[in-house]
Amino acid sequence: MVSVTNLQRNSKKVLAEAAKNPLIVLRNSVPEAVIISIEEYKRLANLEKETLKKEILANMEYLHERNKHFSDKEINEDIEYARKHASSSR
Repeated sequence: MVSVTNLQRNSKKVLAEAAKNPLIVLRNSVPEAVIISIEEYKRLANLEKETLKKEILANMEYLHERNKHFSDKEINEDIEYARKHASSSR
């Protein structure tokens, strides 16, 4: 943990430490932020993307299974109906 004051006074040293280990920044003894290395940020961002992809694929599979008894024609008609009515409600 590092205080805002310590961060301001020793930014080089604090950033060097944050490159190795995440640091919680305290303001008035209350956690305010976290400083992490760029590698950790990239890892977390990639993990988030992968999680979202998995959720989207799971939802697509669910919808596919749930709607498999509808024909392509019925689905296209429903899509056109939705497009028509969505644009007229604006």
